[in-house]
This record gives sequence, C-alpha cells and structure tokens, in this order.
Amino acid sequence: MTHQPRPHNTHEFRVAQADADADQQPIRLRWRILYTLLLLVLLLLIGLWRTSHNAAAAPRAQTSATPLVFAYYYTWFDENTWNYATVPDLPVTPYVSRDRGAMGRHIEQAQAAGIDAFLVAWYGPTGDSNQTEPNLAALLDEAAARNFRIGILFETTSPFFSGTASGAAALAHALNVHANHPACLRVDGRPVIFFWRPTLWSVDSWRAIREQVDPGRNALWIAEGVDMSYQAVFDGHHLYSNTWNPPADLGYTNQKFANWTATASQQYGTYKRWVATVMPGYDDTRTGRGNAFAKDREGGDYYARAWQAAIASSPEWIVINSFNEWPEGTYIEPSAAYGSRFLELTGQWSGVYKGGGGVTAAAVRSAPAVAAPVPTATPVPVTQPTAFVSVDLLNLRAGPSTDHPILAQIGRGTALPITGRDAAWPAWWQVTFNGSAGWVYGPLVSAAGPLEEVIGVVAPGPVLSPADRAALTTRLAGPSIPTFHLPDWLGFGPGE
Repeated sequence: MTHQPRPHNTHEFRVAQADADADQQPIRLRWRILYTLLLLVLLLLIGLWRTSHNAAAAPRAQTSATPLVFAYYYTWFDENTWNYATVPDLPVTPYVSRDRGAMGRHIEQAQAAGIDAFLVAWYGPTGDSNQTEPNLAALLDEAAARNFRIGILFETTSPFFSGTASGAAALAHALNVHANHPACLRVDGRPVIFFWRPTLWSVDSWRAIREQVDPGRNALWIAEGVDMSYQAVFDGHHLYSNTWNPPADLGYTNQKFANWTATASQQYGTYKRWVATVMPGYDDTRTGRGNAFAKDREGGDYYARAWQAAIASSPEWIVINSFNEWPEGTYIEPSAAYGSRFLELTGQWSGVYKGGGGVTAAAVRSAPAVAAPVPTATPVPVTQPTAFVSVDLLNLRAGPSTDHPILAQIGRGTALPITGRDAAWPAWWQVTFNGSAGWVYGPLVSAAGPLEEVIGVVAPGPVLSPADRAALTTRLAGPSIPTFHLPDWLGFGPGE
C-alpha cells in the first residue's frame, strides 16, 4: 500500500511561522540597537580623533601673559650666497631659501631650541624679483604642518616700495591674506607685525597708514629704533640691534628702553609692549660697509650676557637677532665654525626666560584693551634735550665741523644729553659723553625732548697745525683786504 504524503495545513503552517517570527523579533531588535550604539561610538571616536588632530596641526593660541621667544628669519639666500668672501661662516648644510626642505628643517631646529615663531623679513607682495613673498607663503604652509608660527618683519626700506602708498598697500595685503593663514603669529587673537626702520616715514604718515589698513587696531604693530614718538601709532617697541661699536652696556640699554616703553604706555593711554633683543655676536666685515665691525662671540659668553640683560628688563617677549642673518654674522643656525652650539644655548636660555620671564597677566589685564584715541601731538617721553644716535657709529668731535678732531666714536642708540647749540652752526649739537663735552652732526642723531630749552653757546674753532698756520700766513702776506676780518679763534695777532 502506497502512502501519500499528507498535505500541509496551510493555515496551521502560517500560524506556526508567525509564532516563530514573533519569538525572533526581540532578538533582532536588540541586535539593531547594539549595531546602532556601536556605530555611534565609532563616529564619536572618529570625531574626537579629528578634533585632536586638527588641534595638534593648528598653532596654539597665545595671550599677552605668555612669554614668547621669536627669531628673525631671512629668505633671500641662493646658490651664490655661500662663500667666505661675503659671509663670515657657512651653514652646516648650505641651502637656497626657496627650498621647502630647508624651511622645514629650520622650523624643527627652532622648535627644539624653544623658539615660538620666526619673524620673516618681507619686502611686500609685488616685484618680479621679490622672492620674499612666495617664500613667506611657503613658510606659512610648512609652519602649519609643524605647529609653528610665522610673523612678518615689515621691511620699510623695501626696494619694491615707492613710498607710503605702496607700503600701505603691502600692509593691507599682509593683513587680508597672510594674517588669515592658520600659522600666522597671533597674540590675544591679533596678528603680530614687526617693523624695521619705521622712522623712514613720519609719525603722521604712519598714523594715516594705520587708519587706512588697520583702523580698529586689530593687529599688533611693534616698532624698531630709538625714537619713542612712534609709539603714538605703534603698540610696542624693540631694538633690531643692541650690539654696537664701541659696545654699549647691555643691561643699561635694555632697562632704558624698557622704562621708555613703560612711559609711552602712560603717555599714550594704551599698553605698549617691550620686546628685548638678544644677539650671539656680530660680524659684518664682509659686507663692504664703511662702518663694519666684529663683536666676538666669546664662546657663547656674550650671548649669555645678552640673555641675562634681556630677561632682567622684564620684557613681554624676546627676539633673537637672528636665526640666519649670515652677512651680519648674527646667525644661531648650525654652522661650520660653531656646530649646534648656539642652538643649544638658545634652548637653555629660552627655558630660563619662560620659567620666569615675561610680564604678569595682571599687568596686561590692567592696561586698556582698546587703543585710546591717538593724540594730535607726538611728544617724546624724555625730560631733557637728548640726541639719540641713529647710525651704527657716530663721531663725537671737539667742534662743529669735520675739521675738528674726533674725541670718541659712539654706537647706535646711545643717548647724549644736549647742552648747547651755536647759531652759526645750526646743523650741529653740543652734547656730553662720558662727562666730556663734544659736538655731533644733527642729521646723524634723533633729537628729542624740550629742544627750545637748549642754550646758545659759542663753538670752538678748529685748532690749526703749524703747517696750516704757516700756509695761511703766507697767503695773507700779500696786499691787505680792508673788508676782510680774521676770526679770533685763528689766533693771529694784530700784526700778523
């Protein structure tokens, strides 16, 4: 007997299947919830990683209370730079400034030495032969990749500026383009620009430029030089160089300008930042300059004294002159003569400074956050007539002409009290130096203070040598000239 398979009861099967599906639903729901949670956790972890990665790639925000160390950096070196006829030493690894590999190496060396930013010399955005613009843009990119910062050293003497109008256009480009780069040096959210030789243009010219390109004072402008009247427009002061010939007392020089910067804060009603300069030495004897000189590095001892003097003046920041100014011999970049010695010293001293240097946060908070209205007058914060040497080396003479003997040679930035002026020699000032009186040529100094109080004096005449006197006597032996009167200082009697 053949058994036929019994047909399924379709209704019973469907009911059974439905019961089975119902039993599986809670399990499936739990798995879906678990998958969703795992996905959310994964997305959260990815978001946290991206946030930390971006934070690491972006420069750290800085405030005014943070002691920072900067270094001047130059980008105009090429294949013809490296020879002992033009520079006193050579880099361990010769390079061209446009090489991004060299840029990255320099940034990493600076970071290891405690340097927070390069101040990059910049000639503006225009000019067919102007390599500072593309090199600045490349440096910003390389810095962003290494959590480093780049500030601008505005070269007022740029060969690509035809006057204040082109300078203003360059600053507008810097603030609208380079200042928006993530690696731009900012303090309190404000981009930082240092200025080389702003005294090339007047205070009024700078006031007009700033009203045009930075009317809200959204950037920090740090001036260079010895004329403090520029603080009517700028936000702080520094000296490009304080290694002079003959050498000045570094402690005295730093403290003097620190005090003057503090006085400017009170005078102009807004906080002015004092930035102290340190230098390892100096040697520009291969530049062809008439006043070139060399200051020995003393194996690092001079650099140490420079750091000590800078720190003692309680600066807000310190700037190193320089990372790679080779023609002037101020580099700390590894070199054939010194190896990495000065980078190592920089690391040690930057640590000392950051461990206790800088202004206090309370001092910064007590200063006005927004610049006060700029006064119409620009007086200099000195209480007596003073001549500030504005050239690298100035001759102090016994009288107001180059016929007088040289009494001393005085370095840039030296303050000389003005004691008199002869109306017959209006281009010269009588001053005192080391307790002795002498005369300096007016166009080579910056005169400041209450100049109306300078008294009139009678300047000494030049002392003639016996040979000069004999020649003059011979010339005067001919027929007399009735209207000709010999000055008394010649020393000739009535019968001569």
